Amino acid sequence: MLLGSEAWPPAKPAAPLVGFSYSPLTSEWANREPAQDLAILLAATEPDLVRLPVYWESVEPTPDTLDFSSVDELLAVVQEHNQVAARPTRVVLTIGARNFLYPELHEPAWAAPRQQPQLNDLQSAAAYRAYFEGSLLRYRSSPLLYAWQVENEPLDYVGNVSTGDDEIKVAQLSWEIAEAHQLDPGREVVLTSFDGWNVTVDMLQLYAAPLLWALHGYPSGHPGEMLAAGDALGLDLYVDGPSTPLRITSPDLRSVWKQQALDFWAAQAKAQGKQLWLAEMQAQPWMNSAGFTPANLVASAVDYRQEPLQVVLLWGVETWLQDPAWMAAANQAMAILRS
Repeated sequence: MLLGSEAWPPAKPAAPLVGFSYSPLTSEWANREPAQDLAILLAATEPDLVRLPVYWESVEPTPDTLDFSSVDELLAVVQEHNQVAARPTRVVLTIGARNFLYPELHEPAWAAPRQQPQLNDLQSAAAYRAYFEGSLLRYRSSPLLYAWQVENEPLDYVGNVSTGDDEIKVAQLSWEIAEAHQLDPGREVVLTSFDGWNVTVDMLQLYAAPLLWALHGYPSGHPGEMLAAGDALGLDLYVDGPSTPLRITSPDLRSVWKQQALDFWAAQAKAQGKQLWLAEMQAQPWMNSAGFTPANLVASAVDYRQEPLQVVLLWGVETWLQDPAWMAAANQAMAILRS
């Protein structure tokens, strides 16, 4: 009777596949060589996965030209790494007009203006569809390919000075998902979204959206819609940044809030027979802010390891390349997530 209120601790969930996102633009902006930087990152971290972009602006420099050299070069680096690595690395390829890294909309110069409704017209035209379908056909047989990501935060509004309203239309997104499934059947498609500042916002958005807006709730992305439409939901979680609500609280407390959100969406994903990814896990400070440290990165890894995630991709490799302390913290976080 005395032990009647005790419960066995829950079983630790299976370890996720762990890796990072890499864009050659981060190296180019720093006057570095993308292939060399990717090779350094692969050797230093030995990831299970690396997410790479297939930028529309790079692949289709003119409306009647496809050039996949920017992607092929990076895949060759991964293949070379796997020849000597104890842990082989596979890739997640992100395709679509919206792709990760600023300015979010990676549209060729010839395809301006960079906003809706013109963007939807461009995505419905033959040139864009040649890029999209050509990417699927070119890489679907690659032994390196683990999954596709279609668009990046496609329904979320991310304003910046370079683009106007660039949210992807629902009908266009549906076509792209269907095309990925048709041309590469059996390969999973992950859709991403940023998330609310805590699980209460997530619950209100899912079950009482009008109330959330009436209370002037914080923007919380579109995780419910992304989970319903794809094979996996990829959440983009940032503990500290200029738009972070309640920034007066500690980063470690905010990472616990993010853990609670992961727990909520993991249950939703399981109920639908789908996967939950942490598609962008903050692993660097925001700009020059001191609000997120290597110790905070490690603490967030401890929190997130308790949740049943299938994939975790860290975000911040440009900082790792410049700062050994951040590279060490990233490796420690990845080890915790794999444990």
